[in-house]
Formats: sequence, C-alpha cells, structure tokens
Amino acid sequence: MARLLGLALGALCLSSLSASAHHSLAAYNRSVTKTVEGIVREFEWANPHAKLVVMVPAQDGTTKRWYFEGGGIRRLSDRGFKQQAIVLGEKIMVAYNPMRDGSASGFFVGVKTADGKSYGQMR
Repeated sequence: MARLLGLALGALCLSSLSASAHHSLAAYNRSVTKTVEGIVREFEWANPHAKLVVMVPAQDGTTKRWYFEGGGIRRLSDRGFKQQAIVLGEKIMVAYNPMRDGSASGFFVGVKTADGKSYGQMR
C-alpha cells in the first residue's frame, strides 16, 4: 500500500512539471496593440515561445532593452512568420500586446522588417 501511494505521489509530482512550465498570457493586455521600433539584439526561434530582444532609442537619448515573447514555432509559421526574416542588427518594428505592469516588454503579434515586409498582425 505504501509503495502504491509513493508511486501515485511521484506520478502526481511529475505530471505537474509540464503544467507549471507553461504559463498563461494573463500578464499581457491582449486588448491593446502597440508598436515600437528598434534594432534586433537577440532572436530565438524556439518552442514553447519565440523570444525577441530589441534595443529601442529612448527620449532621453539612451537605448532601452525591450524583451518580447511570441507564440510557438507552429503558431508563428501559420501566421506567416519566417525564422530568417528577423536578422540580428537590423531595424525592426514590433507590434505587441504590452505587459500589464507597464514594463518594457510584451507579447509580439507582428513585425515589420527593414525591407518593408510584414509578418503577423501589423496594425
């Protein structure tokens, strides 16, 4: 009986790992879409979420690091995104749903590259 209980508890612990690894989009204001322009510093085309870091000029003359998270590869591909479209060091415009806390980050829903091509939802 103790062994069965131990196995059940172990299975429960393991099953909760994958559920806790993925989070909701509640931190983002999905009813608002904003845009920002800057230079691509990092781009990670990976599951469960793509990641994009853009260096954005601030009004005071400094440069601020903006962090964006996107959908998974399948979801982005279905919306027309291509991994090779986002190039490190190039200028980009990002359409995003902002963080509810007002930080310099968000969930990207579209991009417009330096050559004028748009991917996803550019509003």
